[in-house]
Amino acid sequence: VQGNLTAAISIFSQFDLVVFGDGIASPSHGDHTNTQTIIQSLNNLGKLTFGYIDLGVTTQNLTILQMQTTVDEWAAMGINGILWDDAGYDYNVSRSRQNTMISYCHSLNLRVMMNAWNPDDVMSGSPMLLGSDDIYLLESYLISNGNYQSLAAWKIKADKCLSYASLYGISMATLSTSSTPISPSFGLTQQFSQAWFGTVIYNFQYFQATDIQYSASNNVLYAFENLLTSYGNSWQTADVQNDSNIHFYRSTDIYILQIYGDGVTYGNGSFTLLSNG
Repeated sequence: VQGNLTAAISIFSQFDLVVFGDGIASPSHGDHTNTQTIIQSLNNLGKLTFGYIDLGVTTQNLTILQMQTTVDEWAAMGINGILWDDAGYDYNVSRSRQNTMISYCHSLNLRVMMNAWNPDDVMSGSPMLLGSDDIYLLESYLISNGNYQSLAAWKIKADKCLSYASLYGISMATLSTSSTPISPSFGLTQQFSQAWFGTVIYNFQYFQATDIQYSASNNVLYAFENLLTSYGNSWQTADVQNDSNIHFYRSTDIYILQIYGDGVTYGNGSFTLLSNG
């Protein structure tokens, strides 16, 4: 769809939230004007639009002024929020650096999405400025570059995020990745089912499966079907349960939703109808 705005808007509009890539905020970028049109069209459709900025010190090490300028440029395009990448302490980002940019975004009525490997880096302790309009991103969720990830580590991290979500109202977004290029049938794979049901059992708000380059190195983006359109009205437990280190589950009033896997060679997700007899 390169160059075809109508087609691009049509594809992006299949998603509730779209993040636009690094550099596009600059008025001199070749896709700047077209992207502004896309952003405004998506906003009109009630979608959420975010722009990328790197917060890392050991990565781009942008100054506060440089970051504020880029926020201003995204805001001028009509963006709803900023995705702060490399936002954790592992990239030498301090809480002060986080909060300076979070408060700057909030002052412009922009949401923020924080991408940090350890959720404690951005949501523990105080001062903590994230609120109910903001999002934490769980990258490499269960599947990364087409490889299964440790279920023990997944459970610890996802439990933390569920706790922070309950405490602060912060939304959670999960992101699972295949290798590049992604297959148009990835949505039918066991890996996809594990990632999808692994998101659902935590009741996290956003889920995406794409390639390890996050659709940034090509013009391929698939909107995979949800595996269930409705899975009940209430949860039977406050937490995700497990009866072994390979089986995790949570029940609604209608279904048992579950994932299986060893974190290395196999894994999948599924549902069964709850027996009320």
